[in-house]
Amino acid sequence: MKVVRVETHHLGRSLWAELWEREKDLPLVTPLSGYPEYRHPYASWYWDPALTLVVLTADDGRVGLGWTEDGVAAARAIIDRHLARFVLGRSPFDVERLWDVMYRASIPYGRSGSALEAIAALDIALWDLMGQATGRPVYELLGGACRPAVTLYASALHPVGEARVADEVRGYVAAGYRTVKGRFPCGPADGLAGMAANEAHVRTMREAAGPEIAIAVDAYMGWDAAYARAMCRRLERYDLAWIEEPVLPDDVAGYAAVRAATAIPIAGGEHEFSRWGFARLFDAGAVDIAQPDLHRCGGFTEGRRIAALAAARGLSVINHTYSLPHVHFAMATPNCPVLEHFPAPAWAEPAPAPRPLFRGEPPVAGATVRPPDAPGLGITLDRERLAELVTAR
Repeated sequence: MKVVRVETHHLGRSLWAELWEREKDLPLVTPLSGYPEYRHPYASWYWDPALTLVVLTADDGRVGLGWTEDGVAAARAIIDRHLARFVLGRSPFDVERLWDVMYRASIPYGRSGSALEAIAALDIALWDLMGQATGRPVYELLGGACRPAVTLYASALHPVGEARVADEVRGYVAAGYRTVKGRFPCGPADGLAGMAANEAHVRTMREAAGPEIAIAVDAYMGWDAAYARAMCRRLERYDLAWIEEPVLPDDVAGYAAVRAATAIPIAGGEHEFSRWGFARLFDAGAVDIAQPDLHRCGGFTEGRRIAALAAARGLSVINHTYSLPHVHFAMATPNCPVLEHFPAPAWAEPAPAPRPLFRGEPPVAGATVRPPDAPGLGITLDRERLAELVTAR
């Protein structure tokens, strides 16, 4: 089997489309919260969410699918103008060699960011092809099932008012979720009043959930180390499962200082891009939980290496965002205990489900999901829906 065609499509939808529609206008802390003109809403500075889909066609007609979040279409340009040449004419089973060649070839402009996202989309598609060629699902190629099904946690409990947040928590618990995650509204620019608002949001979640449900909260890179340490002192009484991205991703020393100052586990890594970046976090004692996104960090091939680095240090891996590649990965990774999921909150207006881009995605039931046992990722592309999404862009 050899790859004979590389297609890329830039689509006007996000990996987390429904979540974005709910949160884009809400008052949330972000890396730009210190600048008044970009403080709120989120959409005042964020690009229009979109993704790049890669379709690899093999000489026997089989098709492999991979994708990455790509709002500015940079990853697509990198694939079309550079990386596709390294995949064409090659066997998908050369995936380790292909990953290394693409990484080394893109070093002058890459090493992280859009270059790794482009590699990720190609890598995921290569694994899909390998699964189809062998007649095995990707999770079996990754080492086989480590659990009967993947356990999910409910994200993201935005600060939309005490009553609505409490109802949302209770709804998730009733649906079977044993871990829930919220978003902080405030950062350093909001002063002591903002700290009180952050604490009040956590208190609402804890009181609604009760003592048996795990609660995590996401600062989305909007704090600095001093503010994070002060916030952690206020929040330790609430027995949090983790605080996510308390500082900017490159502030490894800040991560380590926060982790050293609190008993609350610290999570991060959704904006990290390779085993080398994660090794820096691990070696600095910066995180308790690694959160690689396979659509950013180089796909399955690099994700396996990151998980192995974490396992060697006794650390958990909890992937950022819900996607079918992450379901396969979590199924086959021993130190991946739970996966993020975005169920519709109780306060959201009911809306008809959009026509899916892929056929065959597994249903979520009782806060768990199991990857398909069909070969590869277990999905097929709806070409009519693809044409709609490309046109909509």
